[in-house]
Amino acid sequence: MSTTDNKIISLHAGYEHNGTTVDGYIARPIAPGTHPAVVLISGMSGLNPFQREITRVFARAGFVTLSPDLFDGYSAPDHASALLAKNSLDINATVDRLASAAGWLHQLPWVEDNAAIGVIGFCLGGGLALLTLGRSDAFGPGVIYYQSLFPDPAELAGITTKLLCHYGTADHSTPAEEVDRFRTEIDRLGIKNDIHFYQGSGHSFLNPGQQPSADSNNAAELSLERTFKFLHEEIGSLVADPATIPEI
Repeated sequence: MSTTDNKIISLHAGYEHNGTTVDGYIARPIAPGTHPAVVLISGMSGLNPFQREITRVFARAGFVTLSPDLFDGYSAPDHASALLAKNSLDINATVDRLASAAGWLHQLPWVEDNAAIGVIGFCLGGGLALLTLGRSDAFGPGVIYYQSLFPDPAELAGITTKLLCHYGTADHSTPAEEVDRFRTEIDRLGIKNDIHFYQGSGHSFLNPGQQPSADSNNAAELSLERTFKFLHEEIGSLVADPATIPEI
């Protein structure tokens, strides 16, 4: 992409769902015309500075990118509070709200009405992405980063799209044993998938503030390159250069 093509616009966003407004953050290429679109689902820290920056990173790679606010403006002051918010989340209501985000994106002039919308989830968001894919047909392909919420296998049976999944070998929140069980189940169900492990990387390796190491930096860069390629092949015809890793 040229420098001009990489220019983006980012701003506050919001959409209506069942009479309430779901706040969020959106970034999109400034280039005219329509572009492939994705929804990014955050981890338990919600719409924090990293989530905003990764939204911009996806936009620079050519996607109209929406990050819904899972926690309605709440920002946890510490790790324990973030865990409490995560475990107090109304999962059913959240999945419904996430599914409706695809319809809102289709209303934008930058997204084709009949285009498939990709969904990407990080940590908590990875599990929410799987649940949304299993319960609705709102989205096309899914990209899962080290999900910390593992849906019941019966929920996975509804997934009809392809999955690309990323995990670290040193992740204690999403251990290899859980990933192996997950892979066994989606293989049994006939769900197309491409699973990658990244040596020496722990949980949240995409966030440089969480995993400041050479292994995690390399994993972040390679996983984004694979993600952009996968999404452009599945929902868009553009071939994007690898975007820079977000610096928070």
